[in-house]
Amino acid sequence: MPIFVSKGVSSVSMRELSKELGVSTGTLYHYFPTKEILFESMVKQFVAIDEKEIRELSETQFSLEDIMNFVSKREEHFMNLVLLAVDVKRQLSESSELAELVEDSFVAYRTALDRFFPSDTNIKAGKAFLSFFIGALFLKNKTTNETEWPELFESLGNLMALFQNK
Repeated sequence: MPIFVSKGVSSVSMRELSKELGVSTGTLYHYFPTKEILFESMVKQFVAIDEKEIRELSETQFSLEDIMNFVSKREEHFMNLVLLAVDVKRQLSESSELAELVEDSFVAYRTALDRFFPSDTNIKAGKAFLSFFIGALFLKNKTTNETEWPELFESLGNLMALFQNK
């Protein structure tokens, strides 16, 4: 994934990917006829693993601290996935397969998070959490002052309390 993040999906060649992966170009083409198919397979695998772990968290434990620990341990991983999604949307918007991959990935995360934050109403808490999380990732990675996840979650709680009091 690092080569896709650093160079952009459209700029990476199969030759560069084979070198990065330590396999011959022929072997890579044998399993993945195009870099888009390789990229799609990689993203689907990452999303499936994350989705499974979120689902397991929701089945065994349920606290904000659990999800906070989950995201903080994988901060770089999630930032890379978001950067790749932005890259696909900007550079490869004509590719309906990759645009669909991005949308399906976000739906998978939202669905898993909806299970983590169950609600008796129609509120889709997973979507709200995902929106907060993506914004927080950019804030944490683009500011000079270090911002820790507990501080961000506490601020979110304070913001929610403000809205409830109005």
